Amino acid sequence: MKTIVIALLFVLPLAACQVQPPRPEPEPEPQPPKPVIAEPVPCEPQVKEVFTGTDDTLLFLANLKQKSQADLKTALYQARKDFTANGSESARMRLILLYLQPGSSFRSEAQALQLLDPYIRGDASPTSPYRGIAQLLLANLEESRKTDAAVQVQVVKVKEEQKRADELQRKLDALKDVERAMIEKDQKQRKK
Repeated sequence: MKTIVIALLFVLPLAACQVQPPRPEPEPEPQPPKPVIAEPVPCEPQVKEVFTGTDDTLLFLANLKQKSQADLKTALYQARKDFTANGSESARMRLILLYLQPGSSFRSEAQALQLLDPYIRGDASPTSPYRGIAQLLLANLEESRKTDAAVQVQVVKVKEEQKRADELQRKLDALKDVERAMIEKDQKQRKK
C-alpha cells in the first residue's frame, strides 16, 4: 500500500499538470525610466523689440513738438503726398496729427474730423491698430469743442458786462457833468 500511495503521489501531480491549461507567464513589470539628470543650461532671455506702425505714429507725434513752422509745413506736404499716393492708415494718422498740431499756421480741426470720419462712422476695421489713437483724438476734439463752447459763453458774458459797465460809466459821467454845472451855477449866484 505504501507503494500505491507513493505512486499516486507521483501520478497525481502529473495528472493535474496535464488537465490544467498552461498559464501564461506574467510579463515583467515595466521599470520606470531612470531620470536623466542634465546639466543646467544657462538661460538668458532674448528681448526682441517689435516696432509697429502705431509706434511709428506716436514717435512722429512726439517729434512734431520739436519742429519749426517750416519743418511742419514740409511734413504736411509729405503727409498729404503719402496719403494721396497710398491712402494708408498710417499716412492718414500723420495727416490728422499735423492738422491738430497746436500753434501751426495750418491747424484745422475740420480737416482732421473729415479724415477721422471712417472711425466716427465705424467704417474702419475693428482690428485696426490705429483705432485707439483715433478714439483718443476724437475724445480730445470733443473735449476741445466743449471747452471752446464754454469759453465762447464766457466771452459773451464778459462783453455784456463790459457793455453794462460802459453804460454805467456814461451815466456816472453825465451825473458828474450835471453836478459840476450845478456847482458852477451856485458859485455864480454867490458872487452876485
